[in-house]
Amino acid sequence: MLPILLALALALLGSRASNASNAAMHQRQRDSTDIKEKITELQCLANCENNTPATVQRCLDQCKLELLRAPRAGSCPSSTLLARQARLSCLDNCVYDHDCVEVQKCCASACGPVCAEPLGVRNASQLPPIPKILRYKLPRSHKVELTIELSLLPCYFHVEVRSHIGRIFTPRKLGMWQSQQVEKILETRDGPSKFMDIFFNIRPGRWYQVRVAAVNAYGFRGYSQPSHAFTLASNPKPPKAPNDVRVTSKHYDGRRSVSVKVVWCPSKSNLPVEKYKITWSLYVSSTDQHIFTLFAYVRDTHQFEIKKLRPNSSYYIQVQAMSIIGLRRLKSEQTALLYNTTLQLDEPYAAPLDCSSHHVRHKYHHGHAAAVAEEISSTPAVSSINEVGRAKTPAELGNASSYDVRFRLNRKFGMIVQILGFQPHKEKVFELCPQETKCEHREFSAIRVKKDSLEFSKLKYNTTYVLKALRSSPNSVLEDTRNAFTFTTPKCENFRQRFPKMQIKCSD
Repeated sequence: MLPILLALALALLGSRASNASNAAMHQRQRDSTDIKEKITELQCLANCENNTPATVQRCLDQCKLELLRAPRAGSCPSSTLLARQARLSCLDNCVYDHDCVEVQKCCASACGPVCAEPLGVRNASQLPPIPKILRYKLPRSHKVELTIELSLLPCYFHVEVRSHIGRIFTPRKLGMWQSQQVEKILETRDGPSKFMDIFFNIRPGRWYQVRVAAVNAYGFRGYSQPSHAFTLASNPKPPKAPNDVRVTSKHYDGRRSVSVKVVWCPSKSNLPVEKYKITWSLYVSSTDQHIFTLFAYVRDTHQFEIKKLRPNSSYYIQVQAMSIIGLRRLKSEQTALLYNTTLQLDEPYAAPLDCSSHHVRHKYHHGHAAAVAEEISSTPAVSSINEVGRAKTPAELGNASSYDVRFRLNRKFGMIVQILGFQPHKEKVFELCPQETKCEHREFSAIRVKKDSLEFSKLKYNTTYVLKALRSSPNSVLEDTRNAFTFTTPKCENFRQRFPKMQIKCSD
């Protein structure tokens, strides 16, 4: 009997290890695919940026299809050199260069087509030089600022990060490289190079490394050397308490016990939530009676069925989130619920949880390394973002689409207005002016915008502005009202109330 149990245990452990290995492999494949798609997207953007707005989408779609089979820069090593390299598996590992990672090419060998490092890519004149990460600094907020050296050749820059959780940096624990959306702060030029300062948010309790690639229409030479590992000085905080705890169903077995299903929204946390602790206690008003308290732990789920409760009784149910870093356990506050198991028919509760308001929205985007047009937008040095309104296109435009208009505070520039979703015909040039001036002075024009958001600084308070997308064709002189919409900035007093610790002047 013992050998059979041992064999079953080993088989179960092997199955779990295999499932974990398969999950890790699929995750690596997804990360690699995401990076290749991002590089392809940047190549096509560089290839199609001179097209007219009417043909740019067709150009992008055609470019992506062509790059799936297009050869990459460089040449394949000889078969003899391939045979001397690492042991190759006699399998068809690729068909096209796009099947391989980074700058590798699909090369023929005695074992069939394999992915190999090409020759001559580092010196290819059509490709931009590999960028350099010169330095980084960690401000007090949860972000890192990097200074990157790029060439003056038109290109897009692509940033990737990898990280691991822990107090001590351990290279073997680093995960796969993943694309990272960043925000550009400053761009300067010095001789044949330009220097770009960027930033992105990082989380406490993690060690990070960064690398950068410069991409143009022909591809890229490779990545910069990974940066030194860095982490925030502040320790991670405990998770937030689980939100919106409720009982969604109750079942009475017809004898002596009641079962209820408890659900909750995921907790916000700097570190992954390892598990949730559910505690339920029989609530009694008399001190002479005992209080029966039981608890259970769950992982990778946000629900739990509590069984064998007493009918016609009140229970005090608590849910608590837990994260782990090293030997420390970080516990959230407990979210409590008082529930009465009155004997009625089974009660299904149709109202589902609404956890959408707890999701974090991505706010940072890739910058364009060749953008040298005038920039009215500015990157926040320190900000907390507050939605204070939602603007819609005017009714006379006949468009039901809505756009997010947000206002945030910047220490240097004051009020920053960010507009998301307004991209008619994917224009890159916009005009912004107060409605009262009828746009006679063209206060802000020739604005080079980011991928999917516009930002403006130095705007007046309590003023209605008109935002227009200008036609790129010089022959188009008629104003197109379909490419315009209005929004109103908040009053200075209302804006100042949102930031009581900041000294905001209301002279305008």
